[in-house]
Amino acid sequence: MLVYIPKTPKPNLPEDYRHLTLLNADLKLLSRILDNCLSPWLPSLLHLSQHCGIHKNTIFDTTATVHEVNTHAEHSKQPLRILSIHFKEAFDNISHSYLLTLLTTYGFSARLQACIHGMYTNTTSTILINGHTSGPIPIKYLVCQGRPLSMQLFALCLYPLLRALENTLTGICFGPNNIKTVVIAYADDVRLLVTSPSEIPNIRTIMEQYGAASGAKINILKLKAMAVGAWDTSVDIMGIPYHTEMKILGVHFTNSVRQSAQTSWTKVIGGLTAQARCLF
Repeated sequence: MLVYIPKTPKPNLPEDYRHLTLLNADLKLLSRILDNCLSPWLPSLLHLSQHCGIHKNTIFDTTATVHEVNTHAEHSKQPLRILSIHFKEAFDNISHSYLLTLLTTYGFSARLQACIHGMYTNTTSTILINGHTSGPIPIKYLVCQGRPLSMQLFALCLYPLLRALENTLTGICFGPNNIKTVVIAYADDVRLLVTSPSEIPNIRTIMEQYGAASGAKINILKLKAMAVGAWDTSVDIMGIPYHTEMKILGVHFTNSVRQSAQTSWTKVIGGLTAQARCLF
């Protein structure tokens, strides 16, 4: 069942509401069991740049990588454009047929595939609005958020996109092992490291192909770019605006490492100070 709660004090449009999926308890238990079965294999299946869905990985691994990339580009004067990709209702637009085909490609056992197939085949849902419940609605797209298995399945669905980008883009190499880094991802929060304007057409093509295959939709209005190092901001690419500050998983980054630290900690200290004042 889907229930809707307002995002704003005075909602007027459908997008002003956030939908929540209410699941049966037995379905949640099955999801948890499958999650435990999949977890040991995910480190060898997921892309190295995907920090979500792997045990012991956290958001902080993602933000730390962004910080290292930012530091390397600033000190080496390497031209770099951090491009923020935003998927429109990311979990809601994944095609079930794409998901099930992908599981076969990964080589999962027939038994595990049958369990997941049963969760996503011929599924229906109802909508609760103003106390009234609709009739059953067929669901052919959607990886339900809140289900224990959802993040892992979404990360698996995103793997082909991340692999295609890594094989196409130059990226940057840094760190003791000089590891090539092209993309930094945490679930649907994806950042691309673009080193040349000539790479943009390839990115557009890969995104379109992935969208056609998976059902994913890129939110063009929320695309952002931040120039780091020696990147020329006079170069217009896809009309995406340049920002001097970019918020990544709650952390504020700028094209200056020193400024990033100052901005982030200023906001954190300001928030703590405001909460402390409310207590006294």
